[in-house]
Amino acid sequence: MKKGFLGVMLTAAMVSGVFAGVASAEEKTQIRVYIGGDNADLNQQLVNDFNAQSEDVEAEIVTLTEGQSGYQMLTVMYNSNSAPNVFFLESGDILALQDKLADVSDLECMQYAAEGTLDDVTVDGRILGAPVKMQAYGMIYSKAVAANALGEDFDPASIKTLEDFTAVCDTLEETGVAGTIISPFNWSLGNHYFNMVYSGQDDPDTFVASLKEGTADLANNAVFNSYMDTFDVMMKYNYYKENPLEDAADEAVKQAQRLFTEEAMFWFQGSWESSVIRQLDTESEYGFIPVPLASEEENNSGRICTLVPGYFCVDTACSTEEQQAAAREFITFATMSDAGQQYVIDDGNIPAYTNNDKEISESLVLSAFDYASEGATFPMYTKYPSDHYEAVGNLMQQYLAGEIDRAGLAEKIEAYWNGQA
Repeated sequence: MKKGFLGVMLTAAMVSGVFAGVASAEEKTQIRVYIGGDNADLNQQLVNDFNAQSEDVEAEIVTLTEGQSGYQMLTVMYNSNSAPNVFFLESGDILALQDKLADVSDLECMQYAAEGTLDDVTVDGRILGAPVKMQAYGMIYSKAVAANALGEDFDPASIKTLEDFTAVCDTLEETGVAGTIISPFNWSLGNHYFNMVYSGQDDPDTFVASLKEGTADLANNAVFNSYMDTFDVMMKYNYYKENPLEDAADEAVKQAQRLFTEEAMFWFQGSWESSVIRQLDTESEYGFIPVPLASEEENNSGRICTLVPGYFCVDTACSTEEQQAAAREFITFATMSDAGQQYVIDDGNIPAYTNNDKEISESLVLSAFDYASEGATFPMYTKYPSDHYEAVGNLMQQYLAGEIDRAGLAEKIEAYWNGQA
């Protein structure tokens, strides 16, 4: 998932230890909350709204040091007995901390959880986290670029195969518009693009197990080669092909500008970039097309990928019973209240709960919601180690830069996974 879910500073509250709970009947139970994400203002507003309506609880946001994953920082905090009482974490990391987390299956919101959103955090009947929002990724396109470069009658839904996609990119190139933009971030290349190689297998778990055991033959795997064929086409028409790692530290602002200035049409990214796009463009509409594959018969062809970026978890190792109850109250507010449901929409996300009927006005998010409503989605594979984005993403960067070939990429990714056995 997106590495940008980290905060920017290590607060003094991180090292101050856990609050002792309620000192007297008149005092509120104090809890610390780690939300993460790119929109600190919205996160703070959610906490402010919660505090304003709660008679018994007061929450304070904990932010984490940039450059490390939430899991890494939580590990440090657990070692010092100072973990937040409620925190937002990816499903794979939740499983690693499962002995420190409460079962939240009794929360009111669970009856409304969208299909499949609880699967990755359910262990032996215990639900270890509450989803808040869903996201999606694929090929973002600008409807203005499509109309101006290809004509008002052009329908992006007509792109069903890699051959169709290549033909459109050829036409775009003739008009002086780049066909694609590839974000060179390791989290995007590793945890999002290459991730589709896992989810595209007939049995992703068995395939990943074979990678760990060293028995997989990635170089001759049909799904791997299909996605790499598509990636090669994306590289050919990449706006940044002369310097593909340009802006590797840029958090997507410059890539979004390429769509706004109509210098490129398709951008492999996710719905979380809607806020970045809107900072530049308040009028144009954007949408998704699925990552094109050679054949419409391939697994996940014609679908975009959806994911739950993280779950709210309740700590049991460092929190008093009062704080655990307060943490549950906070999660219920974030998932069931009017303010909490609006927070999901304002943050540019798809609701993770079927009872959230807030209107989606952002065109990119609405496009993702439409795919989900039509069943034209597939789930992101999430059972990867916390360093996957860095290890596999860095290898994909080398491939993007022409430093290794496909055979070398396959060999090095096999070596990475074999080290996880």
